[in-house]
Amino acid sequence: MVFVEILRTAIDQLFANRLRSMLTTLGIVIGIGTVILIVSVLEGFRSSIERDLNVLGANTFQVQQYGPQIFSTGGRRVKPRKKLTLDLVRAIRERCPSVRFVGAEVYEGGVRIAYKGEETNPNVFVFGATPEFAVNNGRFIADGRFLIDRDVRIRSRVAVLGMDVVDRLFAYEDPLGKIVRIKGQKFKIVGIFEKQGSATFGQSRDNIVVIPITTWQEMYGKRSIAITVMARNPESFEAAQDEVIGVLRKERKVPPGEENDFDIFSNESLVESFNQTAGKVQLGGILLGVISLLVGGIGVMNIMLVSVTERTREIGVRRAVGARRGHIFRQFLTESIVLCLLGGLLGILGGVVLAALIALLLQWPMSIPAWSVIAAVLVTTVVGLISGFYPAYKAAYLNVIDALRYE
Repeated sequence: MVFVEILRTAIDQLFANRLRSMLTTLGIVIGIGTVILIVSVLEGFRSSIERDLNVLGANTFQVQQYGPQIFSTGGRRVKPRKKLTLDLVRAIRERCPSVRFVGAEVYEGGVRIAYKGEETNPNVFVFGATPEFAVNNGRFIADGRFLIDRDVRIRSRVAVLGMDVVDRLFAYEDPLGKIVRIKGQKFKIVGIFEKQGSATFGQSRDNIVVIPITTWQEMYGKRSIAITVMARNPESFEAAQDEVIGVLRKERKVPPGEENDFDIFSNESLVESFNQTAGKVQLGGILLGVISLLVGGIGVMNIMLVSVTERTREIGVRRAVGARRGHIFRQFLTESIVLCLLGGLLGILGGVVLAALIALLLQWPMSIPAWSVIAAVLVTTVVGLISGFYPAYKAAYLNVIDALRYE
């Protein structure tokens, strides 16, 4: 019996028992579908994250009292830390030759901005910043100007608006020179940011207002600031980090051998932090898929044993007319592999469809790694081999006389 005939017979047997075949492959479908879905969604999300987490300008890193906790899962306890202050910005500016720009920023969220009888929703982020804010955060001015040193020095009541705020308050007039109210205080609009659009998790980057950091501190108090640092060029990026760390440790009197009492991050470190967390989620998804495949494989083996019992007389007849053990063995093994491959293909299709729907709803890039599809096909083939080996062996070594007598 040639391979094509064995394959055709195996397919005929599966279609002769359609409902049983579908129920048998359910574990395989769920296992493969779960893996494809999780891998595809995470790949698409990773592409979105790598694009949207570029919140800092080129060759720029940021120093914070406590680092970003967006993707943290470690639950590590951190000792209370001293605030970062404007004095540290001046020290870095004076003593770090590899640094091109160094600035400070701090923000308050959930603020309303008012103009005449109009108000924004209470979801605007009001940043206090130095003039380096724009270049260090990769922002550009569409109209007017940004903050200058004089604004910070004399605590000017001036503001630069994001496009979301402009669209809400100045739909039919030029905002430059107009007066808005922030926390009841008057601010003159001197500039407008270029539109940047939504970032990860749907948070708009245009729903902001920037005022001088000294003015901000008068309104909201002297909280810990974030320090943004741009290196002179890509080659001096690491040197700039080392210099900043050295200055901060000295200024904050961190004893030798102790950890820094501040955190440094960059675009790359944010993406790396996400990738570490995504890797754990992906591993968890793969483990769930493996468990489903294990259950599915047991189900396939059970059904193949039932099939051997049901077809005992057929096996006896085939052996009596000249079929060899190898023919019987290959036939049942092929049926098991085809059954698992069918489940695998349905799982791949289901996973791809669900991943596409999620990508469409959340507006993420759609990404199906080729390795995941190839791995799914190989894994289901192996599951079919393992699940079908014993039933095929049992069928091939049935006693011919007993098989012919079986009712």
